[in-house]
Amino acid sequence: CCAGSEACDDDEVAVLHLRRMRASESLESSANPHRSPSAPIPLQPASVKTKFVTRAVGTQNYRCDVKAGAWVFVEPEADLFDWKTGSKCGVHFFRDDGQGGRATWASLPGAEPASSVTVKLDRSLPSPGGADRNIDWLLTNTTSNVGRPGTLFGGVSNVVRATTVSGVAPPAGECQHDAEIVKVPYKAVYLFYEPLQHQ
Repeated sequence: CCAGSEACDDDEVAVLHLRRMRASESLESSANPHRSPSAPIPLQPASVKTKFVTRAVGTQNYRCDVKAGAWVFVEPEADLFDWKTGSKCGVHFFRDDGQGGRATWASLPGAEPASSVTVKLDRSLPSPGGADRNIDWLLTNTTSNVGRPGTLFGGVSNVVRATTVSGVAPPAGECQHDAEIVKVPYKAVYLFYEPLQHQ
């Protein structure tokens, strides 16, 4: 993933946003294409610049709560791939940072220098590709960072989840065995932002 001296080209990222919002496009040719509103991404935070962009492939994990008659979201498990090169560059999971954040993106185990960002939800938007099939798009705000601003996730102020494919919980009627865990495959684009003053 591009970071630090390998800063993303803002024009390329802008084109990415417009394509995602205006075209029928999928994360991979094997994914079902879906259309999005022809407007700038409504969840983009203010006074920031794009640090880097990744594709994510993984699962959204749910637990069956028979008493409630519903699937309860537990956590995500996903690998992150650099938007430009396609190389694996991080992982996505939940970790309570004690400051109100849980959703975490981190560098690969053993990577040097290690870095991570943990966030909390700011607001969400139903997937323009179909909220019944795809999980919401999200804007999140950083609650804690590990790593200097020049590292991959260090200095990240906001993370946006967009262009989601699948990941929705199974129908409630399929929750028959209490505490059963189901892992639903999903794909998404994650956009990582940093404050404008960061060089």
